[in-house]
Amino acid sequence: MTSPILLWFRRDLRLADNPMLKAALETGRPLIPVFLHDEAVDSLGAAPKFRLGLSIAQFSADLGKLGSRLTLRRGRAQDCLDALIAETGATSVWWSRCYDTPTKTRDTAIKATFKSRDIDARSFSGHLIYEPWSVETGQGGFYRVYTPFWNAVRGRAIAEPHAAPVRLRGPGTWPVSDDLQDWALGAAMNQGGSVVASYACVGEQAALARLGNFVETRIDTYKTRRDFPGVQATSGLSENL
Repeated sequence: MTSPILLWFRRDLRLADNPMLKAALETGRPLIPVFLHDEAVDSLGAAPKFRLGLSIAQFSADLGKLGSRLTLRRGRAQDCLDALIAETGATSVWWSRCYDTPTKTRDTAIKATFKSRDIDARSFSGHLIYEPWSVETGQGGFYRVYTPFWNAVRGRAIAEPHAAPVRLRGPGTWPVSDDLQDWALGAAMNQGGSVVASYACVGEQAALARLGNFVETRIDTYKTRRDFPGVQATSGLSENL
């Protein structure tokens, strides 16, 4: 097939170890990465929106190095995706799963709508080591106590991470994209944005570097030093997660 796949990125703004992207690359089809300023983005507070804007800018630059680009659209998710399908001739829309109830409800409705129109709508893992429904108690259902949960998963195999691609095939004609600056994702930070900006550590490479530093220099003493705020003992990855 030569029709494009719309890759709807949400909280998975990375090239390495992204199951959705890996599966799409294996098809050999043109890929159109998309990010939507949709209902989920509208619900974010000032600081998450601010960092999201920085992350989108970095991810867009990373895609550019691979001969691709990030298409930005603002509006209701279903409407934006419908418009992109009409403009590009895409016959597939893929995304990584989110697990909060509002997003799950929205995604389920979108998937059903597309499948009724013979559009290939797929969701992939990409946020968790194990899918929730694969970790259940002996009686069925989710664990409610941490220690039994940990005992159930601690011995499980973990899949090897996938390498980042070196090139992405794009469509013959790219759809029109919004300008990220017009979204003003950092506006609600007011003067705080300029203060926080110098401390922000966003983007895939920055997150990997932060993780690598933690593993090399702090992970062995984390258990004993993590409770002391004046000591650089934790990973700092909450910002990236």
